[in-house]
Amino acid sequence: MLRMPESLREELQKPYGKVYRGRGADLVKKIEELRKAKYVACIGDLVSLYTLQAGYKPDIVVLDYKTEREKLGEDFSARMSKLLENYEKVEAENPQSCISEDLVGKLIEAVKNLGRKRTAIIIKGEEDLASLVLAAIMPAGSLILYGIPSVGISAYEVGEKVLILNLLQKFEAEKNDRVMKMIEEVLKWS
Repeated sequence: MLRMPESLREELQKPYGKVYRGRGADLVKKIEELRKAKYVACIGDLVSLYTLQAGYKPDIVVLDYKTEREKLGEDFSARMSKLLENYEKVEAENPQSCISEDLVGKLIEAVKNLGRKRTAIIIKGEEDLASLVLAAIMPAGSLILYGIPSVGISAYEVGEKVLILNLLQKFEAEKNDRVMKMIEEVLKWS
């Protein structure tokens, strides 16, 4: 497992990609990058909901049924279940401020299935840092949408991976951790 050092918190709070201000399905419809993206991943519950409501079918959805660490409730769960009925659903454990081997393994499987089936990864814990892993392992030309609390949605186009890998290498690895090795292995076949 990789643990985010406190020294990176401020840097990781800065949005990567183009920021679209507001909320809702109408905001998603304004995201120009969606029309040309080869594959799309949504990180976060409200971003995923709005994207699905806007008529898009992201290839990968990562959610934890919370927003700003508050549970969203049964109505939200029922709505998402209906919107995700044609997705393969898998669960992953991922503690707050960490990137677990379980999460990385599920994200790698989802990326391997791009173009064949859509995947919804339900996180027990926190999903925020999944965007870093996806930015490292999704093919160039992919788009990652994630929420920025009280601001809107960031649309990050996957391209050069050096910046992302440099950020990940600043994380604190537990003894015998395999997360970076797993990510590097994907980069060899992508």
